[in-house]
Amino acid sequence: MELQGTTKQFIEDLQRQYGRTLSFPEEVGFLIDQTSEEDLGQLFRDAIFHAKFATRTKEVMNRIGAGGEGFDKLSAEFQTSIEKASTLLKTIVKESPEETKQHFVRDFFSLDQASFAQFMKLLEDLSWVKNWEVDGKPLPVTGRPLKSSRQSQHQHPPVNDETTQTREELAKIRNGAVFALVLMILLFVVDPPVIFLGWGLAIVVVLLLFYISLVSAMLVKKSRTSP
Repeated sequence: MELQGTTKQFIEDLQRQYGRTLSFPEEVGFLIDQTSEEDLGQLFRDAIFHAKFATRTKEVMNRIGAGGEGFDKLSAEFQTSIEKASTLLKTIVKESPEETKQHFVRDFFSLDQASFAQFMKLLEDLSWVKNWEVDGKPLPVTGRPLKSSRQSQHQHPPVNDETTQTREELAKIRNGAVFALVLMILLFVVDPPVIFLGWGLAIVVVLLLFYISLVSAMLVKKSRTSP
């Protein structure tokens, strides 16, 4: 798989930033390039979100064990994220060259145990791409979010670069707050506070994260309706 120069540089910067070597750097790079070529930016962002969630949930499940409190709920959420991530990635590679598509189907999307193990490693790689985004760094993805046919018929006038940047920053704040809120709730399920002060602080943090995500979502919605 021949990657674009900017994508190769991104993969190198990502590995250097977090001090790790990706299991499938070429495949991650291909997904980025394919996303840009097919204008599927939002699909890729959704995929790395579910990759991060599934990876983190799997870590918690391994820590508490099958008999641990909340394991069944975590297992169901893990399975849901796995299915969503798989569907999104299949959509991204659907229009790729046949040889590449068969490579993904054989090595990541098959139902056998070896393929699933490979798929989890790919999700772990993509979770680091999500970390990069959460840290406020731009992704090398140029594809625009998908639009429905109704949205296409009622497009808003073009916005200037400053407005677009503001919307992206608000969306990053919202996504980061939502992700932190989800992890906080998982922590409640797995390892709840013991003393009253701990519960009080935890509730304050959750309420604050909920408030930030709510306000950010409202601001993003408002900015999208503004010229």
